[in-house]
Amino acid sequence: MRKIGRNAPCPCGSGKKYKKCCLKSATASLGSLGWRKLRRAEEDISAKLARQLSKYYGEDAFSKALDAFVIYTNDPDDEGLEIDLEAFFPPWFLYNWIPHNDGVDESEHIPEMPIARYCLQKEGSQFTAYEQRFIMEACSQPFSFFMVTDVVPGKSVSLRDLIIEREITVHERIASTTLEKGSIIFTRVLKLDEDAIMVGCASTVIPASFVNEFIAIREHIQSVSGGHPDQDLLHKYDYDFRQRYFDIRDDLFNPTLPQLANTDGDPLQPTKLYYSLGCSPQEALEALATLSLAPDAEELQAEGICNKTGELVRIEFPWLKKGNQQHNWDNTVMGHIVIDNAQLTIDVNSQQRADAIKRKITRRLGKRATYQNAVIESIEKMLEEHENGTRESAPTDALTNEELQNLPEVQQYLQEMSVQHWRTWLDTTLPALNGETPREAAKHPTGRERLEALLLSFEHYNQGPELFRPNVNTLRESLGLVSS
Repeated sequence: MRKIGRNAPCPCGSGKKYKKCCLKSATASLGSLGWRKLRRAEEDISAKLARQLSKYYGEDAFSKALDAFVIYTNDPDDEGLEIDLEAFFPPWFLYNWIPHNDGVDESEHIPEMPIARYCLQKEGSQFTAYEQRFIMEACSQPFSFFMVTDVVPGKSVSLRDLIIEREITVHERIASTTLEKGSIIFTRVLKLDEDAIMVGCASTVIPASFVNEFIAIREHIQSVSGGHPDQDLLHKYDYDFRQRYFDIRDDLFNPTLPQLANTDGDPLQPTKLYYSLGCSPQEALEALATLSLAPDAEELQAEGICNKTGELVRIEFPWLKKGNQQHNWDNTVMGHIVIDNAQLTIDVNSQQRADAIKRKITRRLGKRATYQNAVIESIEKMLEEHENGTRESAPTDALTNEELQNLPEVQQYLQEMSVQHWRTWLDTTLPALNGETPREAAKHPTGRERLEALLLSFEHYNQGPELFRPNVNTLRESLGLVSS
């Protein structure tokens, strides 16, 4: 068939130029055809290799390779591992696994090269020319860590190799409906002619927050190799990369509780202190009122509950201190004090604050307050109650938080706070940027790489009130980055 020029009349008879009419659909059909050809070759090659496997590698080749593939797992019921064994392991087994004959009798030696390459060497006539190219390309391409830079749902995923810094777009129908920009995947990319696909992709999607780790891996490889890593060098890191993938997967599915601290930097330890009072609630209030930074008891008096004769029976108020070591705050809430008839209770969130308030109670009330006991609550229990919604909340005011936030004056104030926050963010040092500010990171390639990962995560993992979500395009413009 004669080739149709881009500026020629479209053969469909529309009267438009070919490039403005049917060229796009024709190109899309060719793309789909190339993708199908690659996937069909992958299936046919797997079937042929399965028939030849035991002949050259023995009946126990699969189990040997499986032992080498699964470095370890902490969870015997690991569902993610099952998925990896279905989709990630088979391509690695056929194109990457190299058996070793150490300690094996010479008569039982098996080829020390990838299965697909050896079978191609011995049974080349069984494979079409296209399948032979597929095998050689698959064996030459290592697994690596790729960041998703763009997605066309149902069609394609654009990737950037974080180790050798190449960019490529792969045809992916299913993965393109679930992956998001900024995500990191562990996979192998195979390209023949103008089409590329992923051949073996690990099941766990790694958050963009890990990008610094992969940059550090790349820089380490560059330093030990004395140059820019290429795909041949990456084959030497196959074990290390798989081990790191499994480590990350284990961390994501079995996270350890972080070291939580209060605003003073003290380890969190929710504690309730109990005292019995040998004085009236009024006397206790007069002794303790200034802990709230109030000038005297009279200012707090209206917040209390009195009996029929007008005597104070119950009152609660915060224990405050001026300023804060870690934040630019006027005051810090140190705890919560409740005087209820003959009992005094104080809630604090650290051992340090519990010790401090004990000293203050002794100085201010002396023998009028007798320490009874302290109840320490585990962080795990506290978080579980918050998650399940069973933890008691503080009394609410007449207006709920949602009603308050919908007030026009509150909306305006929150908007102003958001604008100020993101303006300040541009000059704030961030761990995600390796201790640089966004403006500093934007000035050099590695910093921009970290910054782009962070901005991509903003685009797809926005949490919290909408007013406080960043306008990523505006941030990019402020940093001199081209919007993607």
